Amino acid sequence: MSSGKTVAAIGVEPTWAVDDADAFVDDSMVSSEADFSLLEITKAQSAAAHGGLFFELEDVVVKTPTNGYCIVGKTATWSDADRGALVARQMEYASYIGLRRVMVPGPAAAGSLAAFAQMLLAATHGDSGISALTLRFSADQGSWRIWRRVRELCGHSAALSVALDLSSSCDVEQWIAEPVQLVMVPESMFTANPSGYPVLWRIDQEIVRRLSEIGAAIAVQHSSAADDHVRYLRHLTQAAEKSADQEATDQYRDVLQVPLQPLMNHLESATYETFEADLPKYDAYESAIRSALAACAKEQPVLMVAGAGRGPLVSRALAAAAGLARSVRMVAVEKNPGAMVTLQRRNASEWGGAVELVYGDMRLCTPGAKADILVSELLGSFGDNELAPECMDVATARLMQPDGVSIPSRYAAYVAPLSSSLLHARASKSTGGYGLETPYVVNVHAARVLAPAQRVWAFDHPAPDGAAVLFERFASVSFVAGAASVVHGLVGYFDATLHGSQSLSTLPQTRTPNMDSWFPMFFPLKASISLVSGLHNARISKRYKRKTKQCKMTPLSVEAGDNISVSMWRRSSASRVWYEWAVEAPTAASSVHNINGHEYAIGK
Repeated sequence: MSSGKTVAAIGVEPTWAVDDADAFVDDSMVSSEADFSLLEITKAQSAAAHGGLFFELEDVVVKTPTNGYCIVGKTATWSDADRGALVARQMEYASYIGLRRVMVPGPAAAGSLAAFAQMLLAATHGDSGISALTLRFSADQGSWRIWRRVRELCGHSAALSVALDLSSSCDVEQWIAEPVQLVMVPESMFTANPSGYPVLWRIDQEIVRRLSEIGAAIAVQHSSAADDHVRYLRHLTQAAEKSADQEATDQYRDVLQVPLQPLMNHLESATYETFEADLPKYDAYESAIRSALAACAKEQPVLMVAGAGRGPLVSRALAAAAGLARSVRMVAVEKNPGAMVTLQRRNASEWGGAVELVYGDMRLCTPGAKADILVSELLGSFGDNELAPECMDVATARLMQPDGVSIPSRYAAYVAPLSSSLLHARASKSTGGYGLETPYVVNVHAARVLAPAQRVWAFDHPAPDGAAVLFERFASVSFVAGAASVVHGLVGYFDATLHGSQSLSTLPQTRTPNMDSWFPMFFPLKASISLVSGLHNARISKRYKRKTKQCKMTPLSVEAGDNISVSMWRRSSASRVWYEWAVEAPTAASSVHNINGHEYAIGK
């Protein structure tokens, strides 16, 4: 199966009864150039013989392990009559024969889901030999609700994934946040183009592309030769030609990264180089500097870059001044000793010695002159998570004239509830099991934002009317869920006013085009405690709380129209800054995460 950035695997699912899997693979599958096939493990009418102990040879379709690597074994449908005994036997045989992937039809109705879930858990736990199961569902809302309940009953097991029977009415947004590993496209969805070759309608093409981009393999259900269908699906799911920058960005899709801490740690030259490739960001900065210079009446203003790194903003500042034919006194402040070497080299070879280089922390150093225009590049994925407030509050007081201008002058942080089983599963496995109390930087892709983002706080530089900057913040914001879903965490964005109308934004609705310096932040949710209505007796409630301290669900289920309340804290001590967060839904609430920064903090 494909995952990440790899090209989607394309398979076939015959709609006729196959007697021998090896013969089918050697003949039909090879001729169609498919990567895999979906085949029954045993014939539809089969039953375990001899008291349910084993199958008769003539009833078995996958008879040898020879082609197990390219076969998805299909079990029978769950039956209340035998409580899934046949399905369990088929999975046991699939484990013996070495099938890497087994697909079980999901229940069509909500009855007996607990028994179905128990069978799945028994098959994937202990020494069963089956590490993963794919559950087959129709791509509709009712099936999604059944999948959600089954997954809850299975404790959100990472061993379970989804296979979708595609239809033109598929709500792709409903499934994009789920672990969709396989998509079956019925032959009836295809139409013939003018040359007679099978193609999908444009709306169906987009659904297939979207699902393949989150790692789903695609299979065509066919009643005859599928060669042309396979070639078409392979062509459809192949990525279009992309720029080198886009390729570099795509490789980080849904990859969790711990945020950088450039204030505490010196960045490497390669890291600077990566960020310097983001031309839209520096174009915006140059435009802002030009605007500030045009508004400055001083004959030779002091233009200072605080936190100059390897000098990209210095170059842009000099270009802005040259474009206006303005004489400026250019100063660059930097604390990274390695970057200072690069700044000296560039000052000698590119800037003609026109830049005054000052080594030191902007919070402590004292340049020879104060800035009329103070430029900084301290913004993080959540705006303030690289400690721009702590740095710029001191820098504007120490390094800037009382009537000086700061670029940026304002930045704000935003959050929204997010559904993404993939990100949640990856966070669950991170940092020794404590990854669900750590925020991450991530190029969010296999996810669904459940409501428009809302602002939690903002910082201004300099502070309005000389007021003291409050580094600790708290915000409580409410959202209305746009659809039934599962809240796996929060997604964080920021926007910034550089100068005048020039701004930067990672918000989806106002995102700066083609800017990729900042991926969103992801604040995962760990286990939560379910709220039970009707417990009015104080003694009963107290006993209930004691008993349910360890009674946990992961994560939060919501219905369309439900209110989702988010509480966010920005807290600090003498040496650290950290975030805490909590989410409440009508029937459940998370705990408060990362109390006192016990799992994640930003060093000052």
